[in-house]
Amino acid sequence: MRVDSTLFYLSLIPESGCYGEIAGSEALHASKSRRLIVGDHLYLMDGKGTMALARILDQSPHDEILKIQVEETEYIPSPRPRLTLASAIAKGDRQSALLGMSVQMGMNHYTPLECERSVVRYTPNMQQRWNKIILQSCKQCRQPYLPILGQPMTLEKLYESKREPVSKGACVIIAGDPDGKSLDSMNLSNPLHLEEIILMIGPEGGFSSSEKQFLNDQKILKLCLSDHILRIETAAVAACAAVHQHIISKR
Repeated sequence: MRVDSTLFYLSLIPESGCYGEIAGSEALHASKSRRLIVGDHLYLMDGKGTMALARILDQSPHDEILKIQVEETEYIPSPRPRLTLASAIAKGDRQSALLGMSVQMGMNHYTPLECERSVVRYTPNMQQRWNKIILQSCKQCRQPYLPILGQPMTLEKLYESKREPVSKGACVIIAGDPDGKSLDSMNLSNPLHLEEIILMIGPEGGFSSSEKQFLNDQKILKLCLSDHILRIETAAVAACAAVHQHIISKR
């Protein structure tokens, strides 16, 4: 299915030929911002791989509900390998840029890292805003899978949670390390054979000596992105872009 206009989110998409409703902010966006009316077509995503083409059958008086009929659906297989980004939290709107652009570069899972030198600490009220940013970016770049937001973790807890995937061949990379190598010189196995690639981005003050020791003990790969010191969001987006391009080149 070629999506050539705005995508709208519907968590449960009916089967082709069946009827459904779009409500709330998505319905208002379609009616007010996009000026869609009865008879117009729109594209839907459920964030779990299903895309659909539907036609508007009816609108409520205040445009907060659209009744639709689905005309075509398509399921897109989940991406392989899965790209997980674990980073220290950037300040203010820089975190919004980090999430939005990383989604565009293929990020599938995000975990906030709690580092010893982190300036910004995770609070539960961040979750709602982050979800909104991720959804908007998915619709903009037409990514059919909504990235999962994980709970904050330390390096040790993150690595422990990934021990099983790593034992099965998942690749863990510290991105933005000036002492690291380029992707081409790492002699990685074909990324299409991996289940997951995990990118770690530390705070702008760098990992502490104890964190560096832990990472060295795990023999985690180090990726150099620049000769310069990068901000968190720059390193995150650059790393996602480099890995995503590496994956595309092997298809």
